[in-house]
Amino acid sequence: MFYLPSRATLCSLALLAACSSSSSPAADASGNANGSGNNAGNAGSNASNAGSNGSTGNGGSKDSGRPGEAGATTGGEAGMKDAGTVPPVCNAASAPDVGKLFLQEVASVADELVMAAQPPGSSDWYLVRRRGFVDVFTAGAVKTEHFLDLSGENDDQNEGGEQGLLGLTFHPDYASNGLFYVMITPTKTSVDQVREYKRSAADPYKADPTKVRDIVVLPPSAGNHNGGTVMFGPDKLLYVGTGDGGGGCNDDKPDTPQEIKSLFGKILRLDVSKPFPHAAAGNPFDSDGDNASLVLHYGLRNPFRFGFDRVTGDLYIGDVGQDTYEEVDFAPKDSKGLNYGWADYEANVADTCSANRKLRADSVHTPPIFAAHQNPGNTTPLYKDYVSVIGGIVYRGAAIPKLQGAYFFGDYRGARMGALYHCGSTTSPVAPVRKQCAVGINEACFEAKGNADDLGQLMAIVEGNDHEMYFVGNRKTLYKVVPN
Repeated sequence: MFYLPSRATLCSLALLAACSSSSSPAADASGNANGSGNNAGNAGSNASNAGSNGSTGNGGSKDSGRPGEAGATTGGEAGMKDAGTVPPVCNAASAPDVGKLFLQEVASVADELVMAAQPPGSSDWYLVRRRGFVDVFTAGAVKTEHFLDLSGENDDQNEGGEQGLLGLTFHPDYASNGLFYVMITPTKTSVDQVREYKRSAADPYKADPTKVRDIVVLPPSAGNHNGGTVMFGPDKLLYVGTGDGGGGCNDDKPDTPQEIKSLFGKILRLDVSKPFPHAAAGNPFDSDGDNASLVLHYGLRNPFRFGFDRVTGDLYIGDVGQDTYEEVDFAPKDSKGLNYGWADYEANVADTCSANRKLRADSVHTPPIFAAHQNPGNTTPLYKDYVSVIGGIVYRGAAIPKLQGAYFFGDYRGARMGALYHCGSTTSPVAPVRKQCAVGINEACFEAKGNADDLGQLMAIVEGNDHEMYFVGNRKTLYKVVPN
């Protein structure tokens, strides 16, 4: 079994910890909560009609993250060209029928694996390690030399810390221009930033060590809530998730998630073909100055992992909560200026931190489509051990047809993942899926194949170029989800 640390350990050490100066009772990491079946625990899935604000986003219309097999294809942006095609019929009447699935080890590294990505059209995996390394898995093995080495910027040897190299994405034209982008918070500076790098002309498995340019640089902030995901969307624009500046209850950069001219606590949308500040045309606050012109959505605490449905173009955001809730937020395709409420709201509940936190004037709170309640007596007992939600993907692969259109999410430590359908303004019940199968427990689950370790800590859920689902787990392993 892979050891899952206690909440107390997470608060001091863990990747993406959802902790503040106060702490809540440790949850049962073994996940032996009562209940089974796909309809067990609606888990707040109908807590809102998120997306009921429609594609215009009322938050905008009113002025408007915690911690392969050779030849396998995968990856992030690839397949985004399918966005906008007519999606299959969506039915939120019942939870996805997940059943038993298997985890096949694709690749592994020594430590601190937090993300994996592929260049468009490639079968190679690029493995992102928090200490500052990007390693390449190709032709059945991880290359001994790093593709990119930024470890000199990170002097934090605290395993599981929140800072460091957290995200990677490739330009849609990477094959011809060699450009890629990283999201990093160097421990030596505590500055959240997105940089552009280029593949070496001499060796396609090496990057030029000197950055091409800075894309986004935030002011120095606390050592937590650093965001972490950077990706190209179906519109070939660059999307970035930023944290709220850290501390507990947004006390390091107070109220910045609600301030449009601050880059903290936002989903940014950028056009890297344009000069600085790289603002994408049509952003909702483009008349409010340089920083505001980058903002697409706001009111987030730590959107560590988010992803697009490659068929519909909808955006799903895992926003790491404070001490009470973990949430999944939703933005319909073409929506702009949605306000997810932090630090006034945590999930659907106002004033969990302070009555002094308020929504931006004339804005409307967009509630989540899923909220995990952590405290005793909560409404989502199967997810009471959640501490750092990991936003995932909508499954669009061919290997498991019955799961077409199901959105999967998880938690860094929680014993169960979840699957749901979100159709228009309606969310289905949530299907709980245990990270590890257990004898005598009749629940949907993932079973490790062969010599692979059981899944414990979850860092990311990514889509391959083959449109199949992959997990980054246990700080070291990339898994592929395969059918029973």
